[in-house]
Amino acid sequence: MEIDSLEVVNLWATRLDSRSVVAPILLDIGELITSFSFFDICHVRSANEPAHICAKHACTIERTDSWLDNTPGFLVSALLADCPANTFH
Repeated sequence: MEIDSLEVVNLWATRLDSRSVVAPILLDIGELITSFSFFDICHVRSANEPAHICAKHACTIERTDSWLDNTPGFLVSALLADCPANTFH
């Protein structure tokens, strides 16, 4: 997983000893990834447009959104634009 937050990458590396408020979430992710053959979180300096768009959206709403059944179009467009053309078959 690529992320532009170096702080999250560092928290991931120390998740077993972390007292951060996100530590329980990172531990849950650690349990979920046991079915993967490989998983790593990498810091990237390039812009992460889908995350940026989600953050901008979150700043404009007054309530909590959840997308359990339908992914919003603005996010689908950003994800498709962010991935190489040969990723989706």
